Amino acid sequence: MSASAKAVASAGASDQSGPSRIARVLRLVCRLINYGKQLADTVQQRASTPGFAVFGRPFGTADLPVILARITNGLRRAAALEARLCRRAARARELVPAPFRALPTQQPHRARRSGTRPDIHPNNRTNDPRLANLPTEEEIAAEVQRRPIGAVIVDICGDLGIAPGHLDRAFWDEINHAIMMYGGSLVRFLRNLHARLCASRSLLRSDDAQAGWATAPPLLPAPSTGPP
Repeated sequence: MSASAKAVASAGASDQSGPSRIARVLRLVCRLINYGKQLADTVQQRASTPGFAVFGRPFGTADLPVILARITNGLRRAAALEARLCRRAARARELVPAPFRALPTQQPHRARRSGTRPDIHPNNRTNDPRLANLPTEEEIAAEVQRRPIGAVIVDICGDLGIAPGHLDRAFWDEINHAIMMYGGSLVRFLRNLHARLCASRSLLRSDDAQAGWATAPPLLPAPSTGPP
């Protein structure tokens, strides 16, 4: 039995109605990890096929190294969140829903000051700042520890290019619930996705228009809550 499965089992049920909150979120994170691993394989298989630009739209690019780097980041975030939740479950600390927060007022746009743009790594074969300036594994781990769980799930979904219609309805609803319940912003998630889709419009060619979204890889079974 994996560490996360043991943590899910030890978390137990909060009442007769079903698993505890932390067990449900742990199972969700495990599903996101399984999805991300299979997505990485699918992306590499489809990279040379017609219509790949459509597949890459939720990532904002059709550049394979950038997409794979984003997926890797998502898996690292998910692994760090899984470890955080396992430690919490081992201490029998249940998750507490975040208090409702009103949406922040929109701040006026501020132009970037000159000289503040990050340098692009000279050996970056994609010449893409999104690849050159990705956080390290240590930076991701530190970030996951201090941010709300729902906000981390938003970042994981963004890294994995998850969008409405890519997952079965139950999985999508589960993600939405966790984001809103534990301090994330569904509005931010959808706004960032929209920005990536708009940025990638120029990638599409006329022969890609009918390609459609590639079928999401099948999900592996969720960890069992029973004995190994």
